[in-house]
Amino acid sequence: MRSAILGNRPVAQAARVTAALLLAGALFGILTSAGAQGAPKPLLAEFRQDPYAFYFGLRTPDAIRCGQAVLQGQTDFNPEERKQALAVLAAIYVTQDSEPAARAAVTQILLENPQCELPKRELMPKALIDLFYSMRDSGMLAQGIKMEPDIRTLAIGDIENNSIVAGKYDLDRFAKGLTHIMISDLQGATPFRIVDRQRLAALRDEIQMGQNADIMDPKYAVPFGQLTGAQSYLFGSLMQVDEKKIRFDLRWVNTATTEILLSEGIEVKLNSSDDLFLLERKLLLDILVPKIEEYFTANGAGEYIPEGGLGKKVEPFLEARGKEVPRKDTGYIDLLLRAGDAMLAEEEGDFAAAEAAWQDVAKIHPEDPVASDRSMANHALLAMVVPKE
Repeated sequence: MRSAILGNRPVAQAARVTAALLLAGALFGILTSAGAQGAPKPLLAEFRQDPYAFYFGLRTPDAIRCGQAVLQGQTDFNPEERKQALAVLAAIYVTQDSEPAARAAVTQILLENPQCELPKRELMPKALIDLFYSMRDSGMLAQGIKMEPDIRTLAIGDIENNSIVAGKYDLDRFAKGLTHIMISDLQGATPFRIVDRQRLAALRDEIQMGQNADIMDPKYAVPFGQLTGAQSYLFGSLMQVDEKKIRFDLRWVNTATTEILLSEGIEVKLNSSDDLFLLERKLLLDILVPKIEEYFTANGAGEYIPEGGLGKKVEPFLEARGKEVPRKDTGYIDLLLRAGDAMLAEEEGDFAAAEAAWQDVAKIHPEDPVASDRSMANHALLAMVVPKE
């Protein structure tokens, strides 16, 4: 279902559609409860402790029994436990291609908190992320609910490959991998809270947004801020200039005003992994960090900048990772390209390729905050979607 963010349907119609979906989901939960077998207390206690272990351990029948008990209100789970249990139940149902059942679980989560985020979405299948946020965003818009943008919350769009000249590397993979590395850098070394790319992909589909540059159009920028809580949006593009030279452009936009906070480009020669490391270092330390400090200070958020400046935190972070990942051979390039492989494979629904690529990323950089989670998520999807012989 499309959101009414940009559509021609009035909000009143969106409200009626949303109400109908909620009612349908609730009725489906009631109907399915009649045939559900009760979950014994020891099993429920184990599920309560870690519902995700059931999902990744492929204990699907047990997870469904326990999840249905939660859905029917037969447990004393606290709100956070209920949310996680229902998210796991919904993940199993979308994997089994049972969307009505998944909607019932998502409906219950949103009835309890219309603004909540999908818990541990980095572990969840894309189909659930899309379904959850389509329902959540439609409900929020219909009810007139808006999230307050937080200066520390940053949405990061994909880096786009705009090259028309071929170079040494596959730049589609390169661009995706560079997106991953920048997200990792900003999560680890700045005060930003990052809106992950899977969440953004779902929202972009929902509001029918195309290129990253569209964020400067108020009709796109405003929904991004209201529905993600992000006060700013960072995105970039790269272009192969000649055989060995790449141009990288970075743009940072205020989602409330569409003011351009940063627009800068650099050209670099990329012959080795060390060149890639130096590119990252320049992007963060010389271009982005000074702007972050200026922006935070001007908007009354200077307390989030550490004493001595943000660079004092960013530089050691980069240097530590530069030591973890080999720079003198192909280590850094391999990290970037395999991360790109993983992200492209996920977009294409190739769970086996995505799992293998994320495993390689984790081997090259064991401290990567995303690789092991995504590898595990794709492994579970592969096992559930493809029947074993």
